[in-house]
Parts: sequence; structure tokens; C-alpha cells
Amino acid sequence: MDFNRNLKAFLKGLPIKEMTGQQKFLAVAALVCTGRKGVEIATKDIQNQWRKSLLQSKYNPSFYDRAQREDWVDPVTGKKGMFVVTQGGIDNLAALSTPAGELESGELRQSGSLLVFNRKATHTFDKFLRRIFAEAKNQVSIADSWVDDTIFDNVLDVIPKTNPVRLIYAQARGSYEQRARRFSTEFQKFSTRRYKPLHDRFVIVDDFGYVLGPSIKDAASDSPALVVQLSGKEKRLLQSFFEDLWKQAKQDKAYF
Repeated sequence: MDFNRNLKAFLKGLPIKEMTGQQKFLAVAALVCTGRKGVEIATKDIQNQWRKSLLQSKYNPSFYDRAQREDWVDPVTGKKGMFVVTQGGIDNLAALSTPAGELESGELRQSGSLLVFNRKATHTFDKFLRRIFAEAKNQVSIADSWVDDTIFDNVLDVIPKTNPVRLIYAQARGSYEQRARRFSTEFQKFSTRRYKPLHDRFVIVDDFGYVLGPSIKDAASDSPALVVQLSGKEKRLLQSFFEDLWKQAKQDKAYF
């Protein structure tokens, strides 16, 4: 994201109509601090920068409180009315901004946290996953009911090797087991477990969760695919759910 633009130009890359008040607050705050976490900002500066005509809503002091509850901003100790934008806040804003090329292709539509990929838009779907995986800073967790060996070359190989990657699956096709073993030789923080009752599909990357309609291997192949992005408390609940599944899942010692 380009934080050196004026407010009008900066907001063009965001789905303003679908954004909550706290997300709009975050957008203005991120622009004021030019996308740098830890820079002290006064809430009055956000109010002064607020433009109803551009943000499509009046400024409300409660937006700051809501952004703080989402862990997007933190108050500065001992300095009333001062706060900093967190890395989670910057990441949330970046996730709201879908690259223009993906939207202009016509294969992807977005409204707020909902993304719809057209039928046969398999490459666009894979590019979306590759982008969020490549930007991972801390960890990646994947739950997918059906997997095969194509997942490694199609989407997983862009994840930074320093990040722990955990994958839970219910059923595997093709040469998944052999590819998983070879993949883990180079990506040494990759681990996979099987949990037979698994039905739903979702991905967690750092501070965001993504609930997927189809399995990754079949996404958008024969029907449109849906993705819903989660953050804040919803993401934390999804992470807790993944941890519960991981504890119940079994590791196949035959190839790990």
C-alpha cells in the first residue's frame, strides 16, 4: 500500500462502502503514520483528517475504542489521547486492499470481507492464496478436508521457510504422502496431521483467518468459490478451533 498519497487517493484502494467505522479509523490512522507501527498519533489528528464526503460517515469517538478492542491500535501509556497503530492493524488494512489486477480481471469480486471467485478462475484463486502465504510473517495453519500432491507447487512453496506451517487433512489423494515427506526436507518447519472427521476448510495466516468454500485443490474448478476473511476475535476463535483439531489429529509416522 502507498501511504504517501493524499486521503482521497489512498482510500480509492479500499472498499469504503463495506468498511466498519473502526476500519475507517484505522485507514486514516495508518495514513497519518505513513504505515509505520509505533508512531505516536493523537486521536484529535484523526478527527481533523476525517472527511465525511470521502469516508461516507461522520467521525465517532467510539471508532477508536472499537479499533483498540480489535488490537489494531494501542494507547500510549501516560499520554492521554495518544495511540499507536499495531502491526495487526497494518496487516488488516493491507488485507482489505485487494490488488487492482485481480479485481480488474473480472474473475474476482469483493465486498468487505467476502470474496467471490468465478467458476474456472482457478489461477486467480491460486494467486490469491499465494499472495497471502508469501506475506506470512509468523505462522500458517491450514485445514482442508481433501488434499493432493498439487498443493505443494500450486500454493505452499511461496511460504517463507522460517515460518511454521501446519496442515490438517481428512483424506489424501495421489502422491500426497511422498510429496509431503520431500517438502518437509527443505521446508523443515512444515508438519501435517490427519483428522478423519474434518469437513470444513480454512486457512490462518498471522492475524487473519480465511474460511474457504471448496478444498484448495478444487477451488473454482467447476463452480464459483467463496472466501470469507476474519480478523480480531473471530480469527482468534478460529485459531483456537484449529488448535483443538491439531491436538486430536494423528501424525503419520510412516513418512515423518
